[in-house]
Amino acid sequence: MTRINRPDTLLTELRDIKRRLHALETAQRTTAAGAQPTAAAEHLTEESTETGTSGSE
Repeated sequence: MTRINRPDTLLTELRDIKRRLHALETAQRTTAAGAQPTAAAEHLTEESTETGTSGSE
């Protein structure tokens, strides 16, 4: 029997794939959650700049 067809090897490979998938999903959630407040902060900065410029005239 080849090494890849041994049940213990297949389980090890499956666990490794699941671990990597979980790490990728966690990283995506962290990145997406971090990007939303940044976009909101940029929007607020643009509004305050526009208000500050028109208020000084």
